[in-house]
Amino acid sequence: MSNSQVTALIVEDNPEHELLLRSLLETSHSPVFSVTSVGTAAEACERLSAGGVQVVLLDLNLPDSKGIQTFERVVAVAQEVPIVVLSGTGDVTLAVQTVQLGAQDYLLKGHVENHLLFRSIQYAIERKRAQVDLRRAYDDLEQRVSERTAALREANDALQRQVEVRKRAEAASLESNKQLMEALSELRAMQHEIVQRERFKVLGQMASGIAHEFNNVLTPMLGYAEHLLNHPAMLADVECVRDHLAKIVAAARTGAKAIVRVRDFARTEAGERGPVKVGDVVQGAVSITEPLWKDEALKAGKTILMAQKVGDVPEVLGNAGQLRELLMQLIINAVVAIEKRGMITISAERNNGSVAISVEDNGSGMSESARLRLCEPVQGILSGAVRMSGYTGIHTILKRHGASLEIQSAEGVGTKVTVLIPAVPFSELIAPPLAPEGPQYSSARILVADDEPMVRDIICMFLQEDGHVVDVAENGRQAFEMFCKADYDLVLSDLAMPEMNGDQLAAVVKERNPKMPVVLLTGFGDAMNEVDERPRGVDAVVAKPFTMAILREALAEFLVK
Repeated sequence: MSNSQVTALIVEDNPEHELLLRSLLETSHSPVFSVTSVGTAAEACERLSAGGVQVVLLDLNLPDSKGIQTFERVVAVAQEVPIVVLSGTGDVTLAVQTVQLGAQDYLLKGHVENHLLFRSIQYAIERKRAQVDLRRAYDDLEQRVSERTAALREANDALQRQVEVRKRAEAASLESNKQLMEALSELRAMQHEIVQRERFKVLGQMASGIAHEFNNVLTPMLGYAEHLLNHPAMLADVECVRDHLAKIVAAARTGAKAIVRVRDFARTEAGERGPVKVGDVVQGAVSITEPLWKDEALKAGKTILMAQKVGDVPEVLGNAGQLRELLMQLIINAVVAIEKRGMITISAERNNGSVAISVEDNGSGMSESARLRLCEPVQGILSGAVRMSGYTGIHTILKRHGASLEIQSAEGVGTKVTVLIPAVPFSELIAPPLAPEGPQYSSARILVADDEPMVRDIICMFLQEDGHVVDVAENGRQAFEMFCKADYDLVLSDLAMPEMNGDQLAAVVKERNPKMPVVLLTGFGDAMNEVDERPRGVDAVVAKPFTMAILREALAEFLVK
């Protein structure tokens, strides 16, 4: 946001909460907030109808409206105004529902401080602006496609009428082809947008399941840790402590894997193609959709069994992320088709020079007309049907992989969808290189910068166990002041820090000593390493969460004897 004034509307009936929000906003100097407060949904609608409001901070429980109905009333008169919901309840379902209906963020009262509130408002305004621009662009695109279609129809009619005049007919044909290519280009852009919408729809369907999975991860971590804290005498039992810690570490690794799976699903780029192990793709799709076909299905009164029958099949040539996404969509469609009890079977077998991967269910099935339409690449969405989600994206992935689709189905019997993907030719199989022996490390003096105390403690503990001398700083500015006063062998920095972030710290360190190794720690590490993008001055990136082995390996290049 710029330094200009932002008009904010606080919808809150609690004077204390309203005063707190107003005081938080008044601390901002960039931008400066002009604040108006109302205490009912009716007053909020009246104020929004008058215009001029740039962001709304909305309490859901008001004297004249409660819960999701409050949000629906307000958003109905503020379609283009970003809304940040402030609620006293941590109901995940309510949070997901408000975001799906158009809220830009969902914050809990009592957990909001000025930096969080400013960041949420900034992101809300920027995201809403992007959504409004996208919707307007989409409306404009639909109008242009309609106009192009009409123009094409007129051109074709003219061509029929002027067939006897060859020269004029050829000119009209060339013009028609030009318009056709333009319309095709716009159609492809529309198809890409539809695919993206289908992806976000699937992610929305999985949101509560993902939250459930993380709660299952956090429960044993909190439970075992609290058990040790509440029973100090147990600390003398080394085996018991090791057992509890091992279970906490296992739960943490499960959570980290879940984050990786969600990140992989969220990728939209085509990506590189190469040999892909079918079993890994199937297992990944089953794993990331497990909250849907297991926990969410049980919650909806369904009992679904999942079976995998992956035989001895060769690797296929493609992109693992896209193939996993394709199988995920077929699994989700199968879940939707099963009404009460059922089974989903995923199998893979050789088929001449291809691998046939099938997703079969004993759900509601589909009509012959629906089956035929879904087999057509141009058929992405079939209105009124039960299991028609995602076929625009499915056909897009099939086309990229030179793959084909077969559907067997009958109403009331079930459906089997088979994807035939070319196998990797034997000549392209390359033996993996031998892993190098582990490096030998030298003791070094390392400067660590991270604003999270527990993260700093973990890093120090890991480094000191390897014999390193460690100095710590709470932010980038403090770290640079320490760097200027002492000699260090390496700088290890977090990315997001107050006063001076990791990017800025790396830049000023390199200006002072171009040969000083700088390693960045960040939760975006996997994505940055995947596209090989590093900020200026950064020599290596380590993804959070990390283990001692991962950190040691990352530092090996700079600290090996």
